Order: sequence, then structure tokens, then C-alpha cells
Amino acid sequence: MFKEYISNTIGQLHWVIHTQKSFLIPYLEQIKDTQNNTLITIIRKDQYKVIGEFEAAHSNNSETYIVKVYKYPHLFQKIKSFFKHTKAFNEFKTTYIANMKGIPVEAPVAYGEQKRIFPQKSYLIIRKIKNSNTLKEYFKNTASLEERRDILKKFGKLSKDIHNAGVKQDDFSLDNFLVYNDEISGGKVTLIDFERVSIQTKFLGEKHRVWYLAKLNRAKGYFTNTERLRFLMSYADSDFDYCKRLASQIEATTIYLQKKDAKKFWKQCINENRKFGIFRNNEFYGYYRKNYAIETLTTLLNTIRETTQDVIYINRFQILHFKENSIDGQNYNKNITRAWMHANALFALRINVPVPVGFFGNISSKISKEWFLISEIPENCISLDKYIGSCPDKNPMKFALSRLAEQVSPFGIFSRGFNPKDVLVQTNEGQRLKCYLGNYNSFCINRLSSQKNKRVNVNIIKQLFQI
Repeated sequence: MFKEYISNTIGQLHWVIHTQKSFLIPYLEQIKDTQNNTLITIIRKDQYKVIGEFEAAHSNNSETYIVKVYKYPHLFQKIKSFFKHTKAFNEFKTTYIANMKGIPVEAPVAYGEQKRIFPQKSYLIIRKIKNSNTLKEYFKNTASLEERRDILKKFGKLSKDIHNAGVKQDDFSLDNFLVYNDEISGGKVTLIDFERVSIQTKFLGEKHRVWYLAKLNRAKGYFTNTERLRFLMSYADSDFDYCKRLASQIEATTIYLQKKDAKKFWKQCINENRKFGIFRNNEFYGYYRKNYAIETLTTLLNTIRETTQDVIYINRFQILHFKENSIDGQNYNKNITRAWMHANALFALRINVPVPVGFFGNISSKISKEWFLISEIPENCISLDKYIGSCPDKNPMKFALSRLAEQVSPFGIFSRGFNPKDVLVQTNEGQRLKCYLGNYNSFCINRLSSQKNKRVNVNIIKQLFQI
């Protein structure tokens, strides 16, 4: 089925391995179990997957290989893999097909399956490219302007080739492309990680192309507008009219994707994962962002145990106190949950807001229902009304508020009753002013176009200065 590959069975493991890599067969005998394995160095592991690497010597050369081990702990997963192939096989097959189509990918070395009626584990082995970086790492570094231009052009051409070859990559992001130096062509870009890839026989239509390019466009912080245009011109083969049409479609789809992601962003707070966890103790329960220390949160919660204030400030933390009698009782739980969802949605949209830190309920309180929303305020911030009173020159503030209006307009409008107390002004010496939405409820996400929202927001800003 696969050209230049041979089959080999080692114990209960069946392997398909590239003929040129058959010298790895003795190593395959040692990677059945990843626990207490002296050959494999574990890079990352969880309940369903283990990623590691090992080094193999051959003909006075030494190369490093990446090993992905997929596990199937649940019966449903075993049954699904029994009828629809294992994850390792699917990734091996799509990588192999992409390589046969001429896409610059690292050809898979081997895949293996361990079965006892149902699959127990499946394995995928790929050669590790030395001295390589993901595109995200590359653009974070201080590469020269000429190198960045060269890589952006190659990345644009590769993206076009991928879509022409019918490759549909659901996780189309900077993390799934590698940059490395080739002795012949210099900087080279290659596609990696085919875990969420499918390949169709025909090239992708424009709708799918725009969808995947919009996913990539969410990483705006790594590029200037000029660099984004340079990438797109390379993708469009220097066709300016096509590039202009694509840019308009991509921008609209990017905003749609960001809104869609923001709506489900808060759900990640429910389960323990790499971004969020569940906090519980004898008095408080709720959710918190994992990059905040438990000790910090415990100190804050101990401070607010007996409070009756609606807003509390502790160092750089703002705590909003919700009581059942302050909200319609019938919709209390719904409104409280919505407040947490809305705070995380605004943060996910990268709007300038205080960072939502945690959301806790007090179960030991004499009050039947009591909740606290904790957020972290940026340094050197004061409310807009205090800033205007202390600074006679309003021009820098008007410019900062205009930038805030431009930032939020693609996603929605300021709420009714928007007032100077809802805006935080960051005053860093030697830097221009920066505005934050201090009140999460002062902004509403909608489905209107950026142009319509901007007209409304500009008028609200004008009224703000009249106030």
C-alpha cells in the first residue's frame, strides 16, 4: 500500500517502516512501554498521548527521532479506532500522501499498532529536524528584516501550495510550520503535525482558503501590517486585485472566528486543563486562572470573607461583590454566570480589560448566595474622571480613547450609560496613554459590521467628553 515501506512484527506490535530506516528495527523493540524507558526522553504526556524522542546511530551518523504514542483508555475510543483506523495510522497516511504530492514535509519513518482485539496503543515515528524553530518562535526572535521578508514569501508560497494540493489543516497556525536552514536554499519552511489534517483529491475552494487563512490571521501580534500584506501577496502570486479581495474576506472571517472563540472561551474554566483549573476549599468554590498562585488567591479570599462592599481593591486586584438581593432573584444564577462568561469573552477578544482572575462563591456565608469576581488591573491605572480632573491637556486622552474605539468596534459597542468611571487610563512615564475598559458591563458584543459599530462608539466617546 505504501511505496518504499516494509512490514515488520515485533511481539504484539505490528510496524510499517521505511526501507531506508530499517536499521531502526532494534530500537523499535525498546519503545513498547514509555514508562521507565531508558531509550526515550519524554517531552510531553497526558492521558491520551505521549510525545518523546530518542537518538539512533547509523553509519557513523547520529539522528534524533520524535515518537508519538497514542493511548486508548476508554472503550468507545477502542471501538472507534477498531473500525476507523488508529490516530497514528491516519497521521502517517496523511503525511505520506502530502509528501507524495510534493509538499515539503518530513516523510514519516514508521508507524506501529499494538492490538488485543481492540487497539491498545499506536505509534508514529518522524525524524526530528535539527536546529529548527516553529514560525511562532522564529518571528518572536530578532531575525533580520531581510530574513523575515524571505521567510514570509516562502511561507506564503507554501500555504498556496498546501491549499492547491487539497490539504485541509484544521489547526492552521504558526506552531505547525518549521523554519530551518538548508545548505542549498537557505531558510526553508516545512509543514509539520498532521494530527488534525485531511486531504482531498481536488484543490481547496476559495471559501475554505479564506477560512484557514483567517485562522492564521488571528496571530496578528507577530506581524506588522506590511508583513501581513507581503505574505498575502506571495500567496496571491503578486496578483494585487486577488490579494485585495482576499484581505477583505479574511478580515471579516477573522472577526467572526474571534467572536465564536470568545463565546466558548469561558467553558475552558470548567475543566482542569493546561489553561484553567477548579479551585475548592471549605468556604469558597469556583474557577481561577492557573497562572495565579493558590497562595495569592487564598489571601484575597480570606480578605473578602466578611465584606459587605460592592467593589474592593487589594493591591492591583479588583473584586466585584455580587449579592442575591442586588440582582433579580429569579435570574440570579444566570446573570452571575453571564458576568463571568462576558469577562472571559472580552479577554479572549484581546480587548484592553482587566485580566479575569477568578470567580468564587461563598458557601459558608450567612447570605444565601454570594459571589466574587476577581480581576487584575494593569499598573499605573486611574479612572478617566480622575485623570481629566488632574490633566488640563485633553488631546492625548482623545487620541487614546479613539484607539480604544478602533480596537473594540470590530466586535461591538459601548453600553448605554457609558461614563468616565468605566474607563481606566494607564499613565506610564515617557509612553503614550493607554485606555482600558474598567467595567466589563460597559461593552456589548454584537453582530454588526465594524463600520456601523465605529460610528456609534465615536459618538459615545464625544458624549463622554461633553460629560
